[in-house]
Amino acid sequence: MTDTTYSELLETIDEFAAKLDPHERMRRLYGLIDPLLARVEQEDEELSDEPVLSTPDAVRGIREAATGEPIDLDAVHEQLTEVGMCYSEDQDPERHVVSQSAFAAAAWLRLLAGRKLRTSSYLDGDDEDLVPMFAPSAFTGIVDLLAWTRSDQVYVHWEDALTYPEEFDLPAATHELRTMHREITA
Repeated sequence: MTDTTYSELLETIDEFAAKLDPHERMRRLYGLIDPLLARVEQEDEELSDEPVLSTPDAVRGIREAATGEPIDLDAVHEQLTEVGMCYSEDQDPERHVVSQSAFAAAAWLRLLAGRKLRTSSYLDGDDEDLVPMFAPSAFTGIVDLLAWTRSDQVYVHWEDALTYPEEFDLPAATHELRTMHREITA
Protein backbone atom coordinates (compact mmCIF):
# COMPACT_ATOMS: atom_id res chain seq x y z
CA MET A 1 0.00 0.00 0.00
CA THR A 2 1.29 3.46 -0.81
CA ASP A 3 0.90 6.35 1.56
CA THR A 4 -1.69 7.99 -0.73
CA THR A 5 -4.12 5.09 -0.97
CA TYR A 6 -6.25 6.16 1.99
CA SER A 7 -6.38 9.82 0.94
CA GLU A 8 -7.07 8.91 -2.70
CA LEU A 9 -9.97 6.75 -1.59
CA LEU A 10 -11.37 9.62 0.50
CA GLU A 11 -11.09 11.88 -2.54
CA THR A 12 -12.86 9.32 -4.73
CA ILE A 13 -15.69 9.03 -2.20
CA ASP A 14 -15.94 12.82 -2.00
CA GLU A 15 -16.13 13.18 -5.78
CA PHE A 16 -18.88 10.56 -6.01
CA ALA A 17 -20.87 12.07 -3.13
CA ALA A 18 -20.67 15.56 -4.65
CA LYS A 19 -22.57 14.26 -7.69
CA LEU A 20 -25.44 12.92 -5.59
CA ASP A 21 -28.65 14.75 -4.84
CA PRO A 22 -28.28 16.20 -1.29
CA HIS A 23 -31.08 13.99 0.08
CA GLU A 24 -29.52 10.88 -1.43
CA ARG A 25 -26.11 11.88 -0.05
CA MET A 26 -27.61 12.13 3.45
CA ARG A 27 -29.41 8.80 3.05
CA ARG A 28 -26.24 7.01 2.05
CA LEU A 29 -24.18 8.61 4.81
CA TYR A 30 -26.80 7.64 7.38
CA GLY A 31 -26.57 4.06 6.11
CA LEU A 32 -22.90 4.06 7.13
CA ILE A 33 -23.65 5.40 10.61
CA ASP A 34 -26.76 3.37 11.42
CA PRO A 35 -25.00 0.08 12.30
CA LEU A 36 -22.95 1.92 14.94
CA LEU A 37 -25.97 3.42 16.66
CA ALA A 38 -26.81 0.18 18.50
CA ARG A 39 -23.64 0.65 20.57
CA VAL A 40 -24.60 4.22 21.41
CA GLU A 41 -28.19 3.24 22.20
CA GLN A 42 -27.02 0.79 24.88
CA GLU A 43 -25.55 3.65 26.90
CA ASP A 44 -28.13 4.76 29.43
CA GLU A 45 -25.77 6.49 31.84
CA GLU A 46 -27.05 9.91 32.89
CA LEU A 47 -24.41 12.37 31.72
CA SER A 48 -25.78 15.67 32.94
CA ASP A 49 -27.88 17.00 35.79
CA GLU A 50 -30.71 18.06 33.50
CA PRO A 51 -30.75 15.85 30.42
CA VAL A 52 -33.27 16.82 27.76
CA LEU A 53 -33.24 13.27 26.36
CA SER A 54 -31.82 9.94 27.35
CA THR A 55 -29.20 8.48 25.04
CA PRO A 56 -31.56 5.72 23.83
CA ASP A 57 -34.19 8.41 23.09
CA ALA A 58 -31.60 10.42 21.14
CA VAL A 59 -30.75 7.36 19.04
CA ARG A 60 -34.44 6.75 18.38
CA GLY A 61 -34.68 10.41 17.41
CA ILE A 62 -31.89 10.23 14.85
CA ARG A 63 -33.46 7.11 13.37
CA GLU A 64 -36.75 9.00 13.04
CA ALA A 65 -34.94 11.93 11.42
CA ALA A 66 -33.41 9.52 8.91
CA THR A 67 -36.91 8.45 7.84
CA GLY A 68 -38.00 12.08 7.46
CA GLU A 69 -40.03 12.32 10.64
CA PRO A 70 -39.91 15.68 12.39
CA ILE A 71 -37.84 15.64 15.59
CA ASP A 72 -36.20 18.12 17.92
CA LEU A 73 -32.87 18.16 16.08
CA ASP A 74 -31.28 20.37 18.72
CA ALA A 75 -32.17 18.06 21.62
CA VAL A 76 -30.99 14.93 19.80
CA HIS A 77 -27.79 16.67 18.71
CA GLU A 78 -27.12 17.92 22.22
CA GLN A 79 -27.42 14.44 23.74
CA LEU A 80 -25.29 12.79 21.06
CA THR A 81 -22.62 15.47 21.45
CA GLU A 82 -22.67 15.01 25.20
CA VAL A 83 -22.20 11.24 24.83
CA GLY A 84 -19.33 11.92 22.46
CA MET A 85 -17.66 14.38 24.82
CA CYS A 86 -18.08 12.32 27.99
CA TYR A 87 -16.99 9.04 26.44
CA SER A 88 -14.01 10.57 24.65
CA GLU A 89 -12.51 11.42 28.03
CA ASP A 90 -12.46 7.76 29.04
CA GLN A 91 -9.25 5.77 28.51
CA ASP A 92 -11.18 2.68 27.37
CA PRO A 93 -10.84 2.32 23.57
CA GLU A 94 -14.30 0.72 23.39
CA ARG A 95 -15.84 3.85 24.90
CA HIS A 96 -13.92 5.94 22.36
CA VAL A 97 -15.61 3.97 19.60
CA VAL A 98 -18.99 4.82 21.19
CA SER A 99 -17.85 8.44 21.43
CA GLN A 100 -16.83 8.54 17.78
CA SER A 101 -20.13 6.94 16.75
CA ALA A 102 -22.04 9.62 18.68
CA PHE A 103 -19.92 12.39 17.13
CA ALA A 104 -20.51 11.01 13.63
CA ALA A 105 -24.27 10.90 14.27
CA ALA A 106 -24.26 14.46 15.64
CA ALA A 107 -22.30 15.66 12.59
CA TRP A 108 -24.82 13.93 10.32
CA LEU A 109 -27.62 15.82 12.09
CA ARG A 110 -25.80 19.13 11.50
CA LEU A 111 -25.55 18.33 7.80
CA LEU A 112 -29.21 17.35 7.73
CA ALA A 113 -30.27 20.55 9.49
CA GLY A 114 -27.97 22.74 7.42
CA ARG A 115 -27.27 24.86 10.48
CA LYS A 116 -25.42 24.88 13.77
CA LEU A 117 -27.30 22.87 16.37
CA ARG A 118 -27.47 23.24 20.15
CA THR A 119 -24.76 21.65 22.27
CA SER A 120 -24.23 21.15 25.97
CA SER A 121 -23.40 24.32 27.85
CA TYR A 122 -20.06 23.05 29.14
CA LEU A 123 -18.59 22.45 25.70
CA ASP A 124 -15.58 24.62 25.04
CA GLY A 125 -15.25 25.92 21.52
CA ASP A 126 -17.13 24.95 18.42
CA ASP A 127 -18.74 21.49 18.40
CA GLU A 128 -18.08 21.22 14.67
CA ASP A 129 -14.41 20.63 15.56
CA LEU A 130 -15.36 17.32 17.17
CA VAL A 131 -15.32 15.51 13.82
CA PRO A 132 -11.84 15.49 12.28
CA MET A 133 -11.59 17.47 9.08
CA PHE A 134 -8.59 16.10 7.24
CA ALA A 135 -10.95 15.22 4.42
CA PRO A 136 -12.12 17.28 1.44
CA SER A 137 -15.64 17.91 2.83
CA ALA A 138 -17.86 17.48 5.88
CA PHE A 139 -19.29 14.36 4.26
CA THR A 140 -15.91 12.69 3.86
CA GLY A 141 -14.81 13.99 7.26
CA ILE A 142 -17.57 11.84 8.74
CA VAL A 143 -16.61 8.93 6.47
CA ASP A 144 -12.98 9.29 7.61
CA LEU A 145 -14.05 9.10 11.26
CA LEU A 146 -16.26 6.11 10.47
CA ALA A 147 -13.41 4.17 8.84
CA TRP A 148 -11.58 4.14 12.17
CA THR A 149 -14.72 3.66 14.25
CA ARG A 150 -15.97 0.73 12.17
CA SER A 151 -12.53 -0.90 12.51
CA ASP A 152 -12.83 -0.51 16.33
CA GLN A 153 -9.99 1.98 16.60
CA VAL A 154 -9.53 5.37 18.17
CA TYR A 155 -9.47 7.92 15.36
CA VAL A 156 -6.08 8.96 14.04
CA HIS A 157 -5.12 10.82 10.89
CA TRP A 158 -4.05 8.28 8.30
CA GLU A 159 -0.58 9.87 7.94
CA ASP A 160 0.01 9.39 11.68
CA ALA A 161 -1.00 5.76 11.31
CA LEU A 162 1.70 5.38 8.65
CA THR A 163 4.25 6.88 11.00
CA TYR A 164 3.25 4.63 13.91
CA PRO A 165 2.14 1.31 12.36
CA GLU A 166 2.75 -0.54 15.62
CA GLU A 167 0.06 1.57 17.30
CA PHE A 168 -2.53 1.94 14.54
CA ASP A 169 -4.01 -0.49 12.04
CA LEU A 170 -4.18 1.57 8.86
CA PRO A 171 -4.91 -1.53 6.72
CA ALA A 172 -8.04 -2.21 8.84
CA ALA A 173 -9.20 1.41 8.49
CA THR A 174 -8.47 1.32 4.75
CA HIS A 175 -10.45 -1.91 4.44
CA GLU A 176 -13.42 -0.20 6.14
CA LEU A 177 -13.01 2.81 3.87
CA ARG A 178 -13.10 0.54 0.80
CA THR A 179 -16.17 -1.23 2.20
CA MET A 180 -17.89 2.12 2.73
CA HIS A 181 -16.94 3.18 -0.79
CA ARG A 182 -18.76 0.10 -2.11
CA GLU A 183 -21.76 0.84 0.13
CA ILE A 184 -21.93 4.48 -0.96
CA THR A 185 -21.59 3.75 -4.66
CA ALA A 186 -23.95 0.73 -4.74
